[in-house]
Amino acid sequence: MVAWNRAAWGQLTVEEKRHAMQGVLKQLPAGFKWLRLERFERYGQSIETGVFVYEGSEYVYVPGDTVTLGRSEVHMYAEMSPVREAVIGPLLVQRQPASAGWYECPLDRLDPEEDEDVLEAIEEFRQGPHTSYEYSQYFRLERDGEQIVVFLFDDSESFEEWCESELPEGFTLPTEDEWEYLYGAAARTLFPWGDEIDETMRLRHVSGSSVANAEDPYPLELPNAFGLCFPGDPYKKELVLTPDGITGKGGDGGCNLHGGQGVALGYLPTATAFRDPYESELEWEDLLDCLVYRRVVRL
Repeated sequence: MVAWNRAAWGQLTVEEKRHAMQGVLKQLPAGFKWLRLERFERYGQSIETGVFVYEGSEYVYVPGDTVTLGRSEVHMYAEMSPVREAVIGPLLVQRQPASAGWYECPLDRLDPEEDEDVLEAIEEFRQGPHTSYEYSQYFRLERDGEQIVVFLFDDSESFEEWCESELPEGFTLPTEDEWEYLYGAAARTLFPWGDEIDETMRLRHVSGSSVANAEDPYPLELPNAFGLCFPGDPYKKELVLTPDGITGKGGDGGCNLHGGQGVALGYLPTATAFRDPYESELEWEDLLDCLVYRRVVRL
């Protein structure tokens, strides 16, 4: 299969793209199915690309490119990845990230004896007024209409142990270079959308930032020019690979925002090149609490 870069991919006809996607399908782990070609557009960039599905999750084909990543300027309360040239190969990328630390547990799977405290909390929660309740790094309860949804915290003790259950053969996580390319769609601005946070946008954890309908999606969570969705939430980080191990990108666990730094600095961790300067102080369980992840297949 040709390792298309973005420029060459953009010159292909619809039929040539469909033919190329059949070649991609032959390289993928068993269980993938081809769905369609779809055009995505955001922040002045667009691409028409292939969409696949695996176990109910959509994946998009992202052609590779040679790009400049990182930022040279220094920001207070933040570190940025250095300016560098990176060669990114084509990828098949999961469109929506999933929680790395929390997983939904059906009520009928809770054991009356082993999970007695969880079941008691559910009954108390059912009678109360709250829409959510969390017992740190143990269980979380969410109200969905008349139903109570239970999430349990992952009990892995290391990244390596977590990988054994979450990354089947043929799948991996994006590297920091790949993630910055995917998140920013190769834009050279501080954020994928520009160099500043628009404080009039509807932003998570910012009261009064907008009077938008509560059912409307948050703007920063909408698909980008590659068709990928990101949390756009400084309380969350996306798990990526580094030469030395792993890191979280796209947030700081809410440190700046929770620390009263204001919206501009509070949302600075959503910058493409941001690196959390305090992450090394976290144990795996603490990092896992705020992590999301997406699977990729390198082609």
